[in-house]
Order: sequence, then C-alpha cells, then structure tokens
Amino acid sequence: MGKRIYSNCLFQENNYAYVILNTLNVPSNKRENMNKNQKGFTIVELLIVIVVIGVLAAITIVAYNGIQQRSRNTQVIAGTQAYYKALRSYEAVNSSYPTQDGCLGANYPGNQCWQGDSGTFSVNATLDASLASFMSTKPTLATSMMSIGITNNIRAGAVYRAAPARIVYYLAGVNQPCVISGSSGVTEGSVVTQCAVTLP
Repeated sequence: MGKRIYSNCLFQENNYAYVILNTLNVPSNKRENMNKNQKGFTIVELLIVIVVIGVLAAITIVAYNGIQQRSRNTQVIAGTQAYYKALRSYEAVNSSYPTQDGCLGANYPGNQCWQGDSGTFSVNATLDASLASFMSTKPTLATSMMSIGITNNIRAGAVYRAAPARIVYYLAGVNQPCVISGSSGVTEGSVVTQCAVTLP
C-alpha cells in the first residue's frame, strides 16, 4: 500500500472542520523549491504588453475616424449630385434657377447647415417646394455640424446660393476630391475642404 499525499484538503466530521494546510509526506525543502519555481510577469513584460495594446488601440481609432470621414463625405457628395441634377432640370423647365438661398437636404440640426461670419443658412420651404417635382426624395446630406477651423463657423452638407446660382458643400479633411464635374475645392481653416460648383 503506497503513501497518499493530501494537499489543502478540507474534511468535515461531526460539524467540525479540519483543514490540512500542508502537504503530508513532502519534505519542507521540496515545498520551498516548489514555491520558488512559480513565476509571474515582470514589470518590463507588463509594460511591453501595455505599449502594444496602446499602439493597437491608436491604429484602430485612426482607421475608424478615416472610415467615418469617407462615409460622411460620400453622403454629402451623393446628395449634392442629386440636387445638382434637380437644379439643372428645374432650369431646363423654367429657363432660370430658383431665387431663394437655402440648405439642400433633410435632417440638419435645427434645420441649419451654415452658421458663421457670413450669416446663417437654413432649410428653405420655398426652395424645397420648387425642387420637389424634380426629386423623388429629399436626401440627407449630413446630420451634424462640423467646425471649419475658424472661430464661430460651423457647416454641414450643402447650401444653394442663388446669385450666382451655385452649390457650396463641405467635406471633412483637407484636400478632399470634390468629385462633381465642374466643381473646385479649397482647404478652409486647415481642417475641411470647401467645394463649389457653379450652375451653367
């Protein structure tokens, strides 16, 4: 019959608990060696892991912001193209463009797409009514305002200016391609690209 080794066992007998705290039949010097062989992480290893996690988090945030920016700009460009076509159709029927300035699109915060030194532009019901028969739906160009890097100046989506007839739209990021044929862009406030297309 061989020796039995018990470690950290709990026995209960007649409602009295007996705890065997140490291993039976194992010399104390072997128990000390077992404790010495247990290893953990050093501070250097932990710091390396923290740095790697930080780098991965930074890369993820940058990638996410880039995706968000491209998505926002694509939405603005698609909506502006739809309005450009509607305005050209309006001019073909009426031999002139609408005479009211106003934001192009739906779901702007507070119905405004432009606030700043040059004034405030809002969604114009008369302009919308003029273009309604040339658009199946009123697209959403942007749902939040963005700073253009100039104090007290924020923009969203696109605005129609009647004199001369043109569409001005804002894309997040500098030197962004305006895409729409005939449009030109300039960096404004070192953070956004202002695009403008004059209607022929």
